[in-house]
Amino acid sequence: MSKSGYKWESIQELPSNWKEMESETLKNLSSLWEEQKIKLNPTTISLFNAKLQRQWAIETGLLERLYELDKGITYTMIEFGIDAIDIPHGATNKPPAYVKSLIKDQQSVVEGLFECVKGNRSLSLSYIKEMHSILTKSQKQAEAVDTLGNHIFVPLEKSKWKTHPNNPTRPDGQIHEYCPPIYVQDEMDKLIQWHNEHVNCGVAPDVEAAWLHHRFTQIHPFQDGNGRIARALATLVFLQNGWFPLVITNENRKEYIDSLEKADYGDLKPLVAFFAQLAKDAFIRALSISETVISSQRTTENVLTAIQKTIFDKTTNGHQYSEHAISLADAMIEISRNEFEVISQRLNALEIPENHYSFHVAKSNHDTEHWFREQIYKIGDGFDYYVNLEKYHKWVRLRLRNSRNCSIILSIHSVSRNFSGVMAGIMFLEYRENVDGYVNIDGPYALSEKPYLFTANDHKEKISLPFIDWVHTGLMNGLVMWQQKI
Repeated sequence: MSKSGYKWESIQELPSNWKEMESETLKNLSSLWEEQKIKLNPTTISLFNAKLQRQWAIETGLLERLYELDKGITYTMIEFGIDAIDIPHGATNKPPAYVKSLIKDQQSVVEGLFECVKGNRSLSLSYIKEMHSILTKSQKQAEAVDTLGNHIFVPLEKSKWKTHPNNPTRPDGQIHEYCPPIYVQDEMDKLIQWHNEHVNCGVAPDVEAAWLHHRFTQIHPFQDGNGRIARALATLVFLQNGWFPLVITNENRKEYIDSLEKADYGDLKPLVAFFAQLAKDAFIRALSISETVISSQRTTENVLTAIQKTIFDKTTNGHQYSEHAISLADAMIEISRNEFEVISQRLNALEIPENHYSFHVAKSNHDTEHWFREQIYKIGDGFDYYVNLEKYHKWVRLRLRNSRNCSIILSIHSVSRNFSGVMAGIMFLEYRENVDGYVNIDGPYALSEKPYLFTANDHKEKISLPFIDWVHTGLMNGLVMWQQKI
């Protein structure tokens, strides 16, 4: 039997404390990208955006469980184009032709968002309906609930507000209520009005995208396609501010759903933070792009010009952010060392048999800064950004010594091939064990879900507390991992 769950309420305005939710680092990354992109060939940026469009088109359908798709096929389509490969029958759970048609419809929507921004078109109800018509071109029917509460399938009306309730039943049997059909028009009018007011008063893109996405989701105005339209609306906010498409992958699905549920009960902050992190990831990838890596036309002249520029950037220190970024990174290293020392002292104070365990903190110096390079590159690859150890690299280590030595390592280093004032912190754990004169290395194991990013424009006072929290979480993750293998 169905149980009462979330009860629908009319959408609420943006919280008055929205400025507390915006990301200062993200704002700085956006400024750095504005500087960087004018140095790049427009074709390079177009190719980068095209890949993000294809990724958005594929992932938005995967999130809605419209289809399943083999990872290898997904990768090929993102890298080389939707039509670059035929989808084999064993690579999806739906007819391949149908899956490809859905993906192409979704691609048309995201491409339309770019055109919308180029044409300086503002958000309106007519444009939302237009998007829905394009998005659902290949869909014929949708699930609905009749007057007796039975789940039925009805013809999917394109670009029209729903006429049946579309409240889903959760796995635990609870019903999640969306806006009743009778109130949809009023709620959508209010949504657009408030959104336009937010644009005029300069609400930060990460905050506005989260608010608009969530409030649209609460209304759920169409019979089907609402999640995909909500992500398109958030992407539109990003694009209108010079950012990249909001790409939420199937791997992010749990965090995404959890953040939306918290917003349902009045806490928008987790959804804002989630969107901000995805935006940061995109900016870091963009700042790491290279003419010779992305360009499909690798002529001798282009390659040599790119080499000349890279060498010039590496051998000159004229970047206005360099000195401040390095000074800030040094300060973060000292904060890290202090946090590591606190944990080391508490470990050494434990009542354990002498000579069995020892705990010691070390910091890199001029002779040891090159240590752990391979491990750092590996972790950086996993986070999908370009690790630059040439401009800046320092580390702190907590060694947990017993018969099998373990180290928790924090590294701070510069990001992107051509240093642009962005720094990243990562934490990882590794084991080293001497066996018959050989050193066996087990690891590295990342101790945080994401790197800690900061820029030359950030202020130490603003980033210190969240950085300490990030370091502490990494240390606790590392100690738990070590304790489980003692």
